[in-house]
Amino acid sequence: MTQQLDHIEQQVQRLVEVLDALRQENTALLEENKKLKAGQEAQNERIGELTQRLSNAQQALAEQRGDDPESSQKLRKQIDQYIREIDKCIAWLQSV
Repeated sequence: MTQQLDHIEQQVQRLVEVLDALRQENTALLEENKKLKAGQEAQNERIGELTQRLSNAQQALAEQRGDDPESSQKLRKQIDQYIREIDKCIAWLQSV
């Protein structure tokens, strides 16, 4: 009878240890999730800013079309840069 109680006590102790480990892992995962959501929020804000900058650049390009080819080329390069930055942000968001 004593052996059975000892065995049951050992099993309960193991279960308590597993429960503690799972709780610690859960806490760590919740913290990581919180950080990832904050990062995603920051990236969404950055995408919004870049989209606005792109829109502004496109409007400036439309206004200057035909006036100065050099300026137009500069704006196209700037737009291409914005698009690359937006693509990077989107790729990062998809990897999260």
